[in-house]
Amino acid sequence: MSKSIFCGLLGSLLIIVGCSHSTQPQPDTTASPTTATEIVDDTAFRPFPGDSLHDLLVAEVAVQRKEFSLALKLYLKQARETRDIAVIARTTRLAQYIKADPIALEAAELWLEIDPNSIEAHYTCATMRSKKAQFLTALQHMEKVLTLGGNTNFNAIAGSALKAPELKRKVLLDELQKLSSKHPNNSQLYTAQALLQQSLEALETALASSQLAIQYDAKNLQAIAIESRLLQELGRNEEALRKLQIALKEFPRNIRLRLQLARLLLNSDLTAAAEQFELLLAEQPDNPDFLLSVALIYIEIKDLANAKEYFQQLLATGQRSDQAHFYLAKIAEHEGEKGTAIQHLAAIRQGNDYIAATNQIAELYARNNQLPDARAVFQQRRNENPTIALPLYLLEAELLFKLKEYKESHQLLSAALKNHPQQTNLLYMRSMVSEKRNDFTLMEADLRNIIDLKPDNAMALNALGYVLANRNQQLEEAFNFITRALAIKPGDPAILDSLGWVEYRRGNLIKAEQLLQQAYQNFPDPEVAAHLGEVLWQLEKYHEAKTIWRRAQQKHPKHPVLIDTMQRFQDESALSTSQPPAS
Repeated sequence: MSKSIFCGLLGSLLIIVGCSHSTQPQPDTTASPTTATEIVDDTAFRPFPGDSLHDLLVAEVAVQRKEFSLALKLYLKQARETRDIAVIARTTRLAQYIKADPIALEAAELWLEIDPNSIEAHYTCATMRSKKAQFLTALQHMEKVLTLGGNTNFNAIAGSALKAPELKRKVLLDELQKLSSKHPNNSQLYTAQALLQQSLEALETALASSQLAIQYDAKNLQAIAIESRLLQELGRNEEALRKLQIALKEFPRNIRLRLQLARLLLNSDLTAAAEQFELLLAEQPDNPDFLLSVALIYIEIKDLANAKEYFQQLLATGQRSDQAHFYLAKIAEHEGEKGTAIQHLAAIRQGNDYIAATNQIAELYARNNQLPDARAVFQQRRNENPTIALPLYLLEAELLFKLKEYKESHQLLSAALKNHPQQTNLLYMRSMVSEKRNDFTLMEADLRNIIDLKPDNAMALNALGYVLANRNQQLEEAFNFITRALAIKPGDPAILDSLGWVEYRRGNLIKAEQLLQQAYQNFPDPEVAAHLGEVLWQLEKYHEAKTIWRRAQQKHPKHPVLIDTMQRFQDESALSTSQPPAS
């Protein structure tokens, strides 16, 4: 080691052991007082034994090289051995800096053994004990900081307790209230109480505490933010809005309050909310959350030009890129730029957005009568990402199903089931395709297979019961399947429709009408309307039946089940004497 380097390190070391003003690393500002505290002056410096000096030199070199774990290990060793207050302070701060909380607590407590009135050590102990959910001990240390004249953070202790059991929060709240009696003008104590009272759903009491905090310190921004949130929870949005606007006149650059105002405006005035997010962006132009928020607002109010601009800015940040590409693709599709839309979708490479993007690319090709290209996208991405092959098989099969390419959909699902023979979603999808192909044997087999694999699969139970009822076969078994499904999903309108239909097939017209009326009320689907109308007709309620059918036909003029039902009942004279199908 050259002499000049050695001298530089020795100079650094003298600073470390001689006073508390360290330059690297600084303590975590969220866990330390905001003002530095003198630990010892130069006269307190004393020589170190050779081994200690060596360890401290190596530790300082490790800090310079950002080898913080090694540095902390050596500092802690020397803090214990030398009990030198400056070494202890350095250990405490370094431990906080790298979030080694147990060591930070040990060092801070060692610090207090030597200097019981150290504000920084008490503050650190309060922070560390709070993280360990030892809230009352944390409170004692923070009160000591207060009595010693330091900057406190009672709010942090209350904030750490928000997810603690209710009893712990109540005990902490009680102690904070006792402290308020001792320090009645301390705004921060009332803010901490408001946080806990809000978590305990004592909203009016919490509001009063937050307002007391503001009364004692009109610049207590956390109390102002809490007051606004509480007003919103109490349904007093206009008052919350007014308070935030007043506060922002005095603190126009406060990000937290402006963000709260922007979010509040989302419920009532999207244009005004967008203006607030733009003001936030003036302060933080590359904030991805703000960019995404304002872009989504412009999507909502159909200002696609501004939405597009902000999504492009979001892309430039390199964050939330998948979301930006997804919405830019939608905008491009709206503008008729299919190629640009596909480029944006192809750039999405992760998670659920990736699967959705794959499906959207295929949809775009399919809409342009390029089904082979659409299918090639699914195949390519299954090859690239075998772990997501299953949802891609299902999406491709669904696309083919929508296009009425039932043969191709069946072939695809059968191929997928060779690799995933017990995958219930594939089996269910193939059963739907089999119905369209009039292959009821395979449909029934697939549904029974699902029920064997998952006896509580309400969807399969209902589907199989309905199929049997619709074919007027095995009606008792159909009834049992459907009632099992309804027990799993009580009140489900699709299952109520099936149950009404099987009751009709069994000749229980009154019960069938009751069930179908309930299903139709909650789910006015054209197939339910067809069923209800048929039952009403059999009950000689011809006008009601016609009304139900006509209303459904107005909204769904081409629905096959509805059309078939209406055609079967065109001849009123013949139908007026008809009976339910025999069981």
